[in-house]
Amino acid sequence: MPGPGAVKQERYTGLFFYDSFLIIPPLMKKSKKILKTALPVLFIMGLTVIILITWFKGRRIETEITMSDGTALSTILFIPGGGGRFPAVMIRTPYNKYNEEWIGRAFSIFRIAVVIQDVRGKFKSEGEFCPFLNERKDGLETIRWIRKQSWSDGTVAGWGASYLGYTQWAVSDSLDFITPLLSGARLYDLFYPDSLFSLQTAGIWGFEVASDSPNSLDEDIIRKNLFTLPVIEADDVTIRDIAFYNDWVMHEEYDSYWKQMDFRGRTAAHVLSVAGWYDLFLQCQIADFQALDSSGNNRGRLVIGPWAHGEPGEASQYGGTEKTGDPKLIFRYARRYLKGKKARPGAPMKDAKYNLFIMERNEYTGSETWPPEETRIIPYYLGPDGYLDPCVPSEEGSLSYEYDPADPYPSLGGTALGKGVGPARQNPSLKRKDQLVFRRKIEEEPLILLGPLSASLWLSSSASCTDFYVLLQDEFPDGKIINIQEGGAKFRMSGNEAERTEIRVWATGYQLNPGHSLRVVISSSWFPRFNRNLNNCEKAAYAKTIRTSTQTVWYGSEKPSSVNLPVYYPAGEGE
Repeated sequence: MPGPGAVKQERYTGLFFYDSFLIIPPLMKKSKKILKTALPVLFIMGLTVIILITWFKGRRIETEITMSDGTALSTILFIPGGGGRFPAVMIRTPYNKYNEEWIGRAFSIFRIAVVIQDVRGKFKSEGEFCPFLNERKDGLETIRWIRKQSWSDGTVAGWGASYLGYTQWAVSDSLDFITPLLSGARLYDLFYPDSLFSLQTAGIWGFEVASDSPNSLDEDIIRKNLFTLPVIEADDVTIRDIAFYNDWVMHEEYDSYWKQMDFRGRTAAHVLSVAGWYDLFLQCQIADFQALDSSGNNRGRLVIGPWAHGEPGEASQYGGTEKTGDPKLIFRYARRYLKGKKARPGAPMKDAKYNLFIMERNEYTGSETWPPEETRIIPYYLGPDGYLDPCVPSEEGSLSYEYDPADPYPSLGGTALGKGVGPARQNPSLKRKDQLVFRRKIEEEPLILLGPLSASLWLSSSASCTDFYVLLQDEFPDGKIINIQEGGAKFRMSGNEAERTEIRVWATGYQLNPGHSLRVVISSSWFPRFNRNLNNCEKAAYAKTIRTSTQTVWYGSEKPSSVNLPVYYPAGEGE
Protein backbone atom coordinates (compact mmCIF):
# COMPACT_ATOMS: atom_id res chain seq x y z
CA MET A 1 0.00 0.00 0.00
CA PRO A 2 1.21 3.51 -0.69
CA GLY A 3 0.77 4.78 2.80
CA PRO A 4 -0.88 7.94 4.11
CA GLY A 5 0.49 10.18 1.36
CA ALA A 6 -1.63 8.67 -1.40
CA VAL A 7 -3.67 11.28 -3.26
CA LYS A 8 -4.92 9.39 -6.31
CA GLN A 9 -5.29 5.75 -7.28
CA GLU A 10 -6.58 4.19 -10.48
CA ARG A 11 -6.45 0.95 -12.41
CA TYR A 12 -4.55 0.58 -15.65
CA THR A 13 -4.09 -2.21 -18.14
CA GLY A 14 -1.05 -3.14 -20.13
CA LEU A 15 -2.05 -1.60 -23.46
CA PHE A 16 0.38 -3.89 -25.23
CA PHE A 17 -2.12 -6.70 -25.10
CA TYR A 18 -4.91 -4.72 -26.65
CA ASP A 19 -2.90 -4.85 -29.85
CA SER A 20 -4.13 -8.41 -30.29
CA PHE A 21 -7.60 -7.17 -31.13
CA LEU A 22 -6.28 -5.30 -34.14
CA ILE A 23 -6.42 -8.46 -36.23
CA ILE A 24 -10.14 -9.07 -35.61
CA PRO A 25 -11.72 -6.38 -37.87
CA PRO A 26 -9.78 -7.49 -40.97
CA LEU A 27 -10.85 -11.07 -40.35
CA MET A 28 -14.50 -10.03 -40.11
CA LYS A 29 -14.30 -8.73 -43.66
CA LYS A 30 -13.22 -12.11 -45.00
CA SER A 31 -15.51 -14.82 -46.26
CA LYS A 32 -17.58 -16.95 -43.94
CA LYS A 33 -15.35 -19.91 -44.77
CA ILE A 34 -12.25 -18.12 -43.52
CA LEU A 35 -14.09 -16.80 -40.48
CA LYS A 36 -15.35 -20.26 -39.61
CA THR A 37 -11.82 -21.59 -39.79
CA ALA A 38 -10.53 -18.73 -37.66
CA LEU A 39 -13.22 -18.91 -34.95
CA PRO A 40 -11.38 -21.46 -32.76
CA VAL A 41 -8.23 -19.36 -32.99
CA LEU A 42 -10.14 -16.20 -32.18
CA PHE A 43 -11.82 -17.87 -29.20
CA ILE A 44 -8.54 -19.08 -27.73
CA MET A 45 -6.86 -15.75 -28.38
CA GLY A 46 -9.77 -13.82 -26.88
CA LEU A 47 -9.76 -15.99 -23.75
CA THR A 48 -6.00 -15.52 -23.45
CA VAL A 49 -6.34 -11.77 -23.78
CA ILE A 50 -9.05 -11.68 -21.06
CA ILE A 51 -6.79 -13.66 -18.71
CA LEU A 52 -3.82 -11.43 -19.50
CA ILE A 53 -5.81 -8.25 -18.99
CA THR A 54 -7.02 -9.54 -15.63
CA TRP A 55 -3.50 -10.59 -14.65
CA PHE A 56 -1.81 -7.41 -15.76
CA LYS A 57 -4.42 -4.99 -14.54
CA GLY A 58 -2.33 -3.01 -12.11
CA ARG A 59 -2.59 0.09 -9.96
CA ARG A 60 -1.38 3.55 -10.83
CA ILE A 61 -1.01 5.55 -7.64
CA GLU A 62 -0.11 9.20 -7.22
CA THR A 63 1.35 9.77 -3.78
CA GLU A 64 3.88 11.74 -1.79
CA ILE A 65 6.92 10.35 -0.03
CA THR A 66 7.95 12.52 2.89
CA MET A 67 11.67 12.94 3.55
CA SER A 68 13.11 13.05 7.07
CA ASP A 69 13.22 16.88 6.96
CA GLY A 70 9.48 17.03 6.21
CA THR A 71 9.80 17.72 2.46
CA ALA A 72 7.17 15.86 0.41
CA LEU A 73 8.32 14.48 -2.96
CA SER A 74 5.59 13.86 -5.53
CA THR A 75 5.66 10.28 -6.78
CA ILE A 76 3.80 7.96 -9.15
CA LEU A 77 3.68 4.22 -8.45
CA PHE A 78 2.94 1.51 -10.99
CA ILE A 79 2.11 -1.70 -9.12
CA PRO A 80 1.49 -4.86 -11.21
CA GLY A 81 -1.73 -6.74 -10.76
CA GLY A 82 -2.15 -10.29 -9.55
CA GLY A 83 -0.69 -9.75 -6.08
CA GLY A 84 2.71 -10.77 -4.79
CA ARG A 85 6.03 -9.03 -4.30
CA PHE A 86 7.98 -7.47 -7.14
CA PRO A 87 11.36 -5.97 -7.95
CA ALA A 88 11.12 -2.21 -8.40
CA VAL A 89 12.59 0.32 -10.82
CA MET A 90 13.19 3.80 -9.38
CA ILE A 91 13.21 6.85 -11.65
CA ARG A 92 13.97 10.27 -10.17
CA THR A 93 13.73 13.26 -12.52
CA PRO A 94 13.82 17.09 -12.64
CA TYR A 95 11.93 17.03 -15.98
CA ASN A 96 8.39 16.12 -14.80
CA LYS A 97 7.59 12.60 -13.70
CA TYR A 98 4.60 12.39 -16.06
CA ASN A 99 7.01 12.24 -19.01
CA GLU A 100 8.28 8.88 -17.72
CA GLU A 101 4.94 7.12 -17.30
CA TRP A 102 5.49 5.05 -20.45
CA ILE A 103 8.40 3.22 -18.84
CA GLY A 104 6.26 2.60 -15.76
CA ARG A 105 3.62 0.86 -17.84
CA ALA A 106 6.21 -1.02 -19.89
CA PHE A 107 8.02 -2.55 -16.90
CA SER A 108 4.85 -3.31 -14.97
CA ILE A 109 3.57 -5.50 -17.81
CA PHE A 110 6.45 -7.81 -16.89
CA ARG A 111 5.55 -7.71 -13.19
CA ILE A 112 8.14 -5.13 -12.21
CA ALA A 113 6.97 -2.22 -10.04
CA VAL A 114 8.00 1.30 -10.99
CA VAL A 115 8.44 4.39 -8.78
CA ILE A 116 8.70 7.73 -10.62
CA GLN A 117 9.51 10.83 -8.60
CA ASP A 118 9.95 14.57 -9.16
CA VAL A 119 13.21 15.53 -7.48
CA ARG A 120 13.22 18.08 -4.70
CA GLY A 121 12.00 21.51 -5.82
CA LYS A 122 10.78 20.50 -9.28
CA PHE A 123 7.17 20.36 -10.49
CA LYS A 124 4.95 18.91 -7.75
CA SER A 125 7.74 18.15 -5.24
CA GLU A 126 8.34 20.52 -2.33
CA GLY A 127 11.64 22.15 -1.40
CA GLU A 128 14.31 24.10 -3.24
CA PHE A 129 15.91 22.70 -6.37
CA CYS A 130 19.69 22.65 -6.03
CA PRO A 131 20.99 20.54 -8.93
CA PHE A 132 22.73 17.34 -7.84
CA LEU A 133 23.22 18.31 -4.18
CA ASN A 134 20.22 16.48 -2.65
CA GLU A 135 20.07 13.43 -4.86
CA ARG A 136 21.94 11.08 -2.55
CA LYS A 137 19.99 11.93 0.60
CA ASP A 138 16.58 11.93 -1.08
CA GLY A 139 17.41 8.89 -3.20
CA LEU A 140 18.47 6.79 -0.20
CA GLU A 141 15.32 7.69 1.71
CA THR A 142 13.18 6.78 -1.29
CA ILE A 143 14.93 3.41 -1.62
CA ARG A 144 14.31 2.65 2.06
CA TRP A 145 10.64 3.59 1.59
CA ILE A 146 10.33 1.25 -1.42
CA ARG A 147 11.84 -1.71 0.41
CA LYS A 148 9.35 -1.32 3.27
CA GLN A 149 6.30 -1.62 0.99
CA SER A 150 4.18 -4.77 0.99
CA TRP A 151 4.55 -5.13 -2.80
CA SER A 152 8.38 -4.92 -2.75
CA ASP A 153 10.63 -7.98 -2.84
CA GLY A 154 13.56 -5.80 -1.75
CA THR A 155 15.25 -5.51 -5.16
CA VAL A 156 15.54 -1.92 -6.41
CA ALA A 157 17.02 -0.83 -9.74
CA GLY A 158 17.64 2.58 -11.31
CA TRP A 159 16.65 3.77 -14.77
CA GLY A 160 17.14 6.84 -16.92
CA ALA A 161 19.38 9.11 -18.95
CA SER A 162 21.39 12.26 -18.21
CA TYR A 163 20.30 13.77 -14.86
CA LEU A 164 18.20 10.64 -14.24
CA GLY A 165 21.40 8.64 -14.64
CA TYR A 166 23.24 10.76 -12.10
CA THR A 167 20.47 10.17 -9.54
CA GLN A 168 21.33 6.48 -9.90
CA TRP A 169 25.07 6.95 -9.43
CA ALA A 170 24.41 9.02 -6.29
CA VAL A 171 22.84 5.99 -4.58
CA SER A 172 24.46 3.19 -6.58
CA ASP A 173 25.89 1.61 -3.43
CA SER A 174 22.29 0.93 -2.33
CA LEU A 175 20.86 -0.21 -5.69
CA ASP A 176 21.03 -3.70 -7.18
CA PHE A 177 21.13 -2.64 -10.83
CA ILE A 178 21.61 0.70 -12.60
CA THR A 179 21.23 1.88 -16.20
CA PRO A 180 23.01 5.25 -16.43
CA LEU A 181 22.29 6.25 -20.03
CA LEU A 182 24.45 9.14 -21.26
CA SER A 183 25.34 10.10 -17.70
CA GLY A 184 28.26 10.01 -15.31
CA ALA A 185 29.19 9.67 -11.66
CA ARG A 186 31.74 12.51 -11.43
CA LEU A 187 30.24 15.90 -12.20
CA TYR A 188 33.56 17.72 -12.30
CA ASP A 189 34.35 15.72 -15.46
CA LEU A 190 31.15 17.09 -16.99
CA PHE A 191 31.65 20.76 -16.16
CA TYR A 192 35.48 20.87 -16.25
CA PRO A 193 36.81 18.14 -18.54
CA ASP A 194 40.58 18.56 -18.65
CA SER A 195 40.07 21.70 -16.51
CA LEU A 196 38.21 23.45 -19.36
CA PHE A 197 34.89 25.00 -18.36
CA SER A 198 31.91 23.53 -20.30
CA LEU A 199 30.27 26.89 -20.85
CA GLN A 200 27.67 25.71 -23.36
CA THR A 201 26.53 22.89 -21.07
CA ALA A 202 26.32 25.15 -18.03
CA GLY A 203 24.53 27.85 -20.01
CA ILE A 204 22.01 25.93 -22.08
CA TRP A 205 21.14 23.32 -19.45
CA GLY A 206 21.64 25.45 -16.35
CA PHE A 207 19.62 28.41 -17.58
CA GLU A 208 16.87 26.17 -18.93
CA VAL A 209 16.47 24.08 -15.79
CA ALA A 210 16.42 27.25 -13.68
CA SER A 211 13.59 28.80 -15.72
CA ASP A 212 10.04 28.66 -14.42
CA SER A 213 8.70 27.13 -17.63
CA PRO A 214 10.34 24.18 -19.43
CA ASN A 215 11.74 24.93 -22.89
CA SER A 216 10.95 28.61 -22.42
CA LEU A 217 14.37 29.96 -23.36
CA ASP A 218 15.61 30.50 -26.90
CA GLU A 219 18.87 28.58 -27.41
CA ASP A 220 20.19 31.11 -29.91
CA ILE A 221 19.73 33.89 -27.34
CA ILE A 222 21.56 31.83 -24.74
CA ARG A 223 24.46 31.25 -27.15
CA LYS A 224 24.69 34.97 -27.84
CA ASN A 225 24.66 35.77 -24.14
CA LEU A 226 27.53 33.35 -23.49
CA PHE A 227 29.80 36.05 -24.93
CA THR A 228 29.04 38.10 -21.79
CA LEU A 229 32.09 39.18 -19.79
CA PRO A 230 32.74 38.39 -17.08
CA VAL A 231 31.28 34.95 -17.71
CA ILE A 232 29.81 34.79 -14.19
CA GLU A 233 27.28 37.43 -15.30
CA ALA A 234 25.96 35.47 -18.30
CA ASP A 235 23.05 34.18 -16.20
CA ASP A 236 22.04 37.71 -15.17
CA VAL A 237 21.85 38.77 -18.83
CA THR A 238 19.91 35.67 -19.90
CA ILE A 239 17.38 35.06 -17.14
CA ARG A 240 18.35 36.08 -13.56
CA ASP A 241 21.05 35.49 -11.00
CA ILE A 242 21.34 31.71 -10.58
CA ALA A 243 23.18 30.55 -7.48
CA PHE A 244 24.16 27.11 -8.78
CA TYR A 245 25.49 28.53 -12.08
CA ASN A 246 27.67 30.90 -10.07
CA ASP A 247 28.92 27.94 -8.04
CA TRP A 248 29.88 26.04 -11.20
CA VAL A 249 31.77 29.02 -12.61
CA MET A 250 33.65 29.88 -9.42
CA HIS A 251 34.76 26.35 -8.52
CA GLU A 252 37.36 25.84 -11.26
CA GLU A 253 39.34 23.30 -9.28
CA TYR A 254 38.30 19.86 -8.08
CA ASP A 255 37.60 21.01 -4.54
CA SER A 256 35.19 20.05 -1.74
CA TYR A 257 32.25 21.45 -3.71
CA TRP A 258 32.71 18.83 -6.44
CA LYS A 259 33.92 16.06 -4.14
CA GLN A 260 30.57 15.96 -2.33
CA MET A 261 28.91 15.06 -5.67
CA ASP A 262 31.48 12.50 -6.81
CA PHE A 263 30.30 8.87 -6.70
CA ARG A 264 32.78 7.21 -9.05
CA GLY A 265 33.81 3.70 -8.04
CA ARG A 266 31.39 3.49 -5.11
CA THR A 267 28.89 1.02 -6.53
CA ALA A 268 28.55 -2.73 -6.13
CA ALA A 269 25.52 -2.78 -8.45
CA HIS A 270 25.34 -4.45 -11.82
CA VAL A 271 25.84 -1.63 -14.34
CA LEU A 272 24.58 -1.24 -17.90
CA SER A 273 26.18 2.03 -18.99
CA VAL A 274 25.23 3.45 -22.40
CA ALA A 275 27.40 6.23 -23.86
CA GLY A 276 27.67 8.10 -27.15
CA TRP A 277 30.77 9.03 -29.15
CA TYR A 278 29.41 12.58 -29.42
CA ASP A 279 27.93 12.81 -25.94
CA LEU A 280 29.17 15.29 -23.35
CA PHE A 281 29.42 12.49 -20.73
CA LEU A 282 31.62 10.24 -22.93
CA GLN A 283 34.95 10.61 -21.16
CA CYS A 284 33.23 10.59 -17.80
CA GLN A 285 31.46 7.30 -18.55
CA ILE A 286 34.62 5.61 -19.78
CA ALA A 287 36.41 6.67 -16.58
CA ASP A 288 33.45 5.48 -14.48
CA PHE A 289 33.61 2.06 -16.09
CA GLN A 290 37.37 1.80 -15.79
CA ALA A 291 37.02 2.58 -12.09
CA LEU A 292 34.70 -0.42 -11.81
CA ASP A 293 37.34 -2.52 -13.58
CA SER A 294 39.97 -1.34 -11.10
CA SER A 295 37.73 -2.28 -8.18
CA GLY A 296 37.60 -5.89 -9.34
CA ASN A 297 33.81 -5.82 -8.97
CA ASN A 298 32.74 -5.00 -12.50
CA ARG A 299 29.93 -7.28 -13.64
CA GLY A 300 28.44 -4.81 -16.06
CA ARG A 301 28.53 -3.71 -19.66
CA LEU A 302 29.48 -0.46 -21.40
CA VAL A 303 27.92 0.32 -24.76
CA ILE A 304 29.24 3.24 -26.83
CA GLY A 305 27.21 4.06 -29.92
CA PRO A 306 26.98 6.83 -32.56
CA TRP A 307 24.89 9.13 -30.38
CA ALA A 308 24.97 12.65 -29.00
CA HIS A 309 23.12 13.73 -25.86
CA GLY A 310 19.61 12.34 -25.93
CA GLU A 311 17.98 8.93 -25.88
CA PRO A 312 19.99 6.42 -27.93
CA GLY A 313 18.27 5.90 -31.25
CA GLU A 314 17.73 2.97 -33.56
CA ALA A 315 19.42 4.68 -36.49
CA SER A 316 21.75 7.63 -36.52
CA GLN A 317 23.11 10.35 -38.75
CA TYR A 318 26.40 9.96 -36.92
CA GLY A 319 27.83 7.25 -39.12
CA GLY A 320 25.31 4.68 -38.02
CA THR A 321 22.59 2.69 -39.78
CA GLU A 322 19.85 0.33 -38.71
CA LYS A 323 22.76 -1.75 -37.39
CA THR A 324 23.26 0.76 -34.61
CA GLY A 325 20.86 -1.07 -32.37
CA ASP A 326 17.31 -1.08 -31.14
CA PRO A 327 16.88 1.04 -27.97
CA LYS A 328 14.44 -1.58 -26.69
CA LEU A 329 17.48 -3.83 -26.21
CA ILE A 330 18.37 -1.76 -23.15
CA PHE A 331 14.88 -2.32 -21.75
CA ARG A 332 15.09 -6.07 -22.41
CA TYR A 333 18.51 -6.26 -20.73
CA ALA A 334 17.18 -4.60 -17.56
CA ARG A 335 13.99 -6.68 -17.58
CA ARG A 336 15.87 -9.96 -17.85
CA TYR A 337 18.25 -9.02 -15.05
CA LEU A 338 15.41 -8.04 -12.70
CA LYS A 339 13.60 -11.29 -13.43
CA GLY A 340 16.67 -13.32 -12.48
CA LYS A 341 17.69 -14.26 -16.03
CA LYS A 342 21.02 -13.89 -17.82
CA ALA A 343 21.24 -10.35 -19.17
CA ARG A 344 23.09 -9.59 -22.37
CA PRO A 345 22.83 -6.65 -24.79
CA GLY A 346 21.78 -8.80 -27.74
CA ALA A 347 22.49 -8.36 -31.43
CA PRO A 348 23.78 -6.19 -33.02
CA MET A 349 25.65 -5.39 -29.81
CA LYS A 350 28.24 -7.83 -28.55
CA ASP A 351 28.08 -9.69 -25.25
CA ALA A 352 31.35 -8.19 -24.08
CA LYS A 353 32.38 -5.86 -21.29
CA TYR A 354 32.97 -3.05 -23.82
CA ASN A 355 30.56 -2.92 -26.78
CA LEU A 356 31.96 -0.36 -29.21
CA PHE A 357 30.30 0.89 -32.39
CA ILE A 358 32.68 1.94 -35.18
CA MET A 359 31.11 4.80 -37.13
CA GLU A 360 31.33 4.63 -40.94
CA ARG A 361 32.19 0.94 -40.59
CA ASN A 362 28.68 0.49 -39.18
CA GLU A 363 29.30 -2.39 -36.83
CA TYR A 364 29.99 -3.19 -33.20
CA THR A 365 33.10 -4.81 -31.88
CA GLY A 366 33.39 -6.37 -28.45
CA SER A 367 36.32 -6.08 -26.08
CA GLU A 368 37.14 -7.07 -22.52
CA THR A 369 39.60 -4.18 -22.19
CA TRP A 370 39.80 -0.46 -22.88
CA PRO A 371 41.27 0.25 -25.30
CA PRO A 372 40.79 -3.02 -27.20
CA GLU A 373 43.82 -5.30 -27.45
CA GLU A 374 43.69 -4.88 -31.23
CA THR A 375 44.35 -1.14 -30.92
CA ARG A 376 47.86 0.27 -31.39
CA ILE A 377 48.74 3.87 -30.50
CA ILE A 378 50.62 5.28 -33.49
CA PRO A 379 52.06 8.83 -33.51
CA TYR A 380 51.49 10.92 -36.63
CA TYR A 381 53.98 13.79 -36.69
CA LEU A 382 53.27 17.38 -37.73
CA GLY A 383 55.40 19.36 -40.10
CA PRO A 384 55.46 22.18 -42.68
CA ASP A 385 52.97 22.46 -45.55
CA GLY A 386 50.32 20.36 -43.82
CA TYR A 387 52.69 17.44 -43.16
CA LEU A 388 51.02 14.56 -41.22
CA ASP A 389 52.96 11.29 -41.25
CA PRO A 390 54.21 8.44 -39.01
CA CYS A 391 57.77 9.61 -39.77
CA VAL A 392 59.30 12.65 -38.06
CA PRO A 393 59.83 15.49 -40.57
CA SER A 394 63.45 15.93 -41.62
CA GLU A 395 63.57 19.67 -41.00
CA GLU A 396 63.23 21.72 -37.83
CA GLY A 397 60.90 24.67 -37.54
CA SER A 398 57.69 26.16 -36.26
CA LEU A 399 54.28 27.37 -37.42
CA SER A 400 52.32 30.24 -35.88
CA TYR A 401 48.90 31.91 -35.88
CA GLU A 402 47.24 34.80 -34.09
CA TYR A 403 44.58 34.11 -31.48
CA ASP A 404 42.02 36.82 -30.70
CA PRO A 405 39.59 35.91 -27.87
CA ALA A 406 37.18 38.56 -29.17
CA ASP A 407 36.68 36.38 -32.25
CA PRO A 408 37.04 32.82 -30.91
CA TYR A 409 37.25 29.75 -33.12
CA PRO A 410 33.66 28.45 -33.21
CA SER A 411 32.61 25.03 -31.91
CA LEU A 412 30.56 23.42 -34.65
CA GLY A 413 28.91 20.21 -33.50
CA GLY A 414 30.96 17.88 -31.34
CA THR A 415 30.39 16.70 -27.80
CA ALA A 416 28.15 19.57 -26.84
CA LEU A 417 24.62 20.17 -25.63
CA GLY A 418 21.95 21.78 -27.75
CA LYS A 419 21.30 22.16 -31.46
CA GLY A 420 23.62 20.93 -34.20
CA VAL A 421 25.80 18.59 -32.12
CA GLY A 422 27.64 15.56 -33.44
CA PRO A 423 29.61 15.42 -36.71
CA ALA A 424 28.73 18.86 -38.02
CA ARG A 425 30.19 20.37 -41.20
CA GLN A 426 33.40 22.26 -40.50
CA ASN A 427 33.62 23.98 -43.88
CA PRO A 428 32.47 27.38 -42.52
CA SER A 429 35.80 27.59 -40.65
CA LEU A 430 38.03 26.82 -43.66
CA LYS A 431 39.10 30.42 -44.24
CA ARG A 432 39.86 31.31 -40.64
CA LYS A 433 43.41 32.49 -39.99
CA ASP A 434 43.57 31.39 -36.34
CA GLN A 435 44.36 27.74 -37.09
CA LEU A 436 47.00 25.34 -38.34
CA VAL A 437 45.87 22.52 -40.62
CA PHE A 438 47.60 19.17 -41.25
CA ARG A 439 46.27 16.61 -43.70
CA ARG A 440 46.82 12.99 -44.74
CA LYS A 441 44.96 11.22 -47.51
CA ILE A 442 43.70 7.68 -46.87
CA GLU A 443 44.83 5.49 -49.76
CA GLU A 444 43.92 1.81 -50.30
CA GLU A 445 42.98 0.61 -46.82
CA PRO A 446 40.61 2.28 -44.35
CA LEU A 447 42.05 3.87 -41.23
CA ILE A 448 40.09 2.68 -38.19
CA LEU A 449 40.37 4.70 -34.98
CA LEU A 450 39.10 3.01 -31.81
CA GLY A 451 40.22 4.20 -28.41
CA PRO A 452 41.65 7.27 -26.65
CA LEU A 453 43.19 10.05 -28.74
CA SER A 454 45.90 12.45 -27.65
CA ALA A 455 48.46 14.94 -28.92
CA SER A 456 52.05 15.58 -27.81
CA LEU A 457 52.85 19.12 -28.88
CA TRP A 458 55.80 21.44 -28.48
CA LEU A 459 54.20 24.83 -27.89
CA SER A 460 54.99 28.42 -27.12
CA SER A 461 52.90 31.57 -26.85
CA SER A 462 53.27 35.31 -26.42
CA ALA A 463 50.68 34.98 -23.63
CA SER A 464 51.60 33.55 -20.26
CA CYS A 465 48.18 31.89 -19.93
CA THR A 466 46.31 30.55 -22.93
CA ASP A 467 44.65 27.42 -24.38
CA PHE A 468 45.30 25.05 -27.27
CA TYR A 469 42.79 22.74 -28.97
CA VAL A 470 43.27 19.77 -31.28
CA LEU A 471 40.46 18.89 -33.69
CA LEU A 472 40.29 15.66 -35.72
CA GLN A 473 38.24 15.82 -38.92
CA ASP A 474 37.20 13.67 -41.87
CA GLU A 475 37.44 15.32 -45.29
CA PHE A 476 35.20 13.55 -47.82
CA PRO A 477 36.09 13.24 -51.52
CA ASP A 478 33.43 15.86 -52.37
CA GLY A 479 35.09 18.38 -50.06
CA LYS A 480 32.71 18.05 -47.13
CA ILE A 481 34.52 18.16 -43.79
CA ILE A 482 33.04 16.84 -40.54
CA ASN A 483 34.46 16.65 -37.05
CA ILE A 484 35.48 13.32 -35.56
CA GLN A 485 36.57 14.47 -32.11
CA GLU A 486 38.17 17.33 -30.23
CA GLY A 487 40.10 18.08 -27.07
CA GLY A 488 42.00 20.90 -25.43
CA ALA A 489 44.26 21.91 -22.60
CA LYS A 490 45.32 24.97 -20.67
CA PHE A 491 48.84 26.16 -21.43
CA ARG A 492 51.13 28.14 -19.16
CA MET A 493 54.45 29.56 -20.31
CA SER A 494 57.06 29.15 -17.58
CA GLY A 495 59.84 30.83 -19.58
CA ASN A 496 60.81 31.82 -23.11
CA GLU A 497 61.40 28.33 -24.45
CA ALA A 498 58.91 25.99 -26.15
CA GLU A 499 57.41 23.42 -23.82
CA ARG A 500 56.04 19.96 -24.46
CA THR A 501 52.33 19.70 -23.65
CA GLU A 502 50.08 16.66 -23.61
CA ILE A 503 46.54 17.28 -24.84
CA ARG A 504 43.85 14.69 -24.34
CA VAL A 505 41.56 14.43 -27.34
CA TRP A 506 38.32 12.63 -26.55
CA ALA A 507 37.99 8.97 -27.58
CA THR A 508 36.33 7.78 -30.75
CA GLY A 509 35.30 4.79 -32.82
CA TYR A 510 35.53 5.95 -36.42
CA GLN A 511 36.60 4.59 -39.81
CA LEU A 512 38.15 6.87 -42.42
CA ASN A 513 37.58 5.30 -45.82
CA PRO A 514 39.87 5.30 -48.86
CA GLY A 515 39.65 8.54 -50.78
CA HIS A 516 38.97 10.51 -47.61
CA SER A 517 41.57 12.58 -45.75
CA LEU A 518 42.34 12.85 -42.07
CA ARG A 519 42.61 16.51 -41.07
CA VAL A 520 44.17 17.73 -37.83
CA VAL A 521 43.41 21.32 -36.85
CA ILE A 522 45.14 23.20 -34.05
CA SER A 523 43.58 26.37 -32.69
CA SER A 524 43.15 28.11 -29.34
CA SER A 525 39.41 28.03 -28.72
CA TRP A 526 36.33 25.87 -29.26
CA PHE A 527 33.62 28.30 -28.27
CA PRO A 528 31.00 28.20 -26.78
CA ARG A 529 31.45 24.47 -26.09
CA PHE A 530 34.26 25.60 -23.79
CA ASN A 531 34.85 28.98 -22.24
CA ARG A 532 37.41 31.06 -24.17
CA ASN A 533 40.70 31.93 -22.56
CA LEU A 534 41.22 35.72 -22.57
CA ASN A 535 45.04 35.37 -22.38
CA ASN A 536 45.30 37.41 -19.19
CA CYS A 537 45.77 34.85 -16.36
CA GLU A 538 42.80 36.27 -14.43
CA LYS A 539 40.36 33.99 -12.66
CA ALA A 540 38.06 32.90 -15.49
CA ALA A 541 34.84 33.70 -13.64
CA TYR A 542 35.71 37.40 -13.37
CA ALA A 543 38.07 37.92 -16.35
CA LYS A 544 37.16 40.85 -18.63
CA THR A 545 40.38 42.05 -20.25
CA ILE A 546 41.02 40.57 -23.71
CA ARG A 547 44.52 40.21 -25.12
CA THR A 548 45.58 38.77 -28.48
CA SER A 549 48.48 36.33 -28.64
CA THR A 550 50.81 34.65 -31.09
CA GLN A 551 50.56 30.85 -30.79
CA THR A 552 53.37 28.63 -32.06
CA VAL A 553 53.65 24.89 -32.73
CA TRP A 554 57.14 23.43 -33.18
CA TYR A 555 58.17 20.41 -35.23
CA GLY A 556 61.21 18.31 -36.13
CA SER A 557 63.42 15.74 -34.40
CA GLU A 558 64.35 18.08 -31.54
CA LYS A 559 60.77 19.22 -30.88
CA PRO A 560 58.58 16.49 -32.40
CA SER A 561 54.90 17.40 -32.28
CA SER A 562 52.45 14.58 -32.95
CA VAL A 563 48.86 13.41 -32.70
CA ASN A 564 48.64 9.91 -31.26
CA LEU A 565 46.05 7.81 -33.05
CA PRO A 566 44.45 4.61 -31.67
CA VAL A 567 44.65 2.55 -34.85
CA TYR A 568 42.46 -0.55 -34.70
CA TYR A 569 43.36 -3.75 -36.55
CA PRO A 570 40.35 -6.09 -36.63
CA ALA A 571 41.20 -9.72 -35.96
CA GLY A 572 41.93 -11.57 -39.17
CA GLU A 573 42.51 -8.44 -41.26
CA GLY A 574 46.20 -8.02 -40.40
CA GLU A 575 48.20 -4.92 -39.62
